[in-house]
Amino acid sequence: MLMFMAALVFQAELAVIAGGLFAFYKAKKEDNKLLKWAGWILTIGGIFGVLCTSYFSLKYMGQGAFDMAAITQELALPA
Repeated sequence: MLMFMAALVFQAELAVIAGGLFAFYKAKKEDNKLLKWAGWILTIGGIFGVLCTSYFSLKYMGQGAFDMAAITQELALPA
């Protein structure tokens, strides 16, 4: 389950980068400074997100967190 969540977040971050690149395209076409700033923010934020997700996914994979389908926790019930 954890690997699925990491892949889902990674794809969302790629969509943010694509949105930033599209904003750059529209900003150049319409000569809009605000849209250019939005493109920079989306692209840089998406790249940092991809780097962060990749780092922690590799770290967790090395620790064996992706080896099981779900992490189980025993709950202490009050007596």
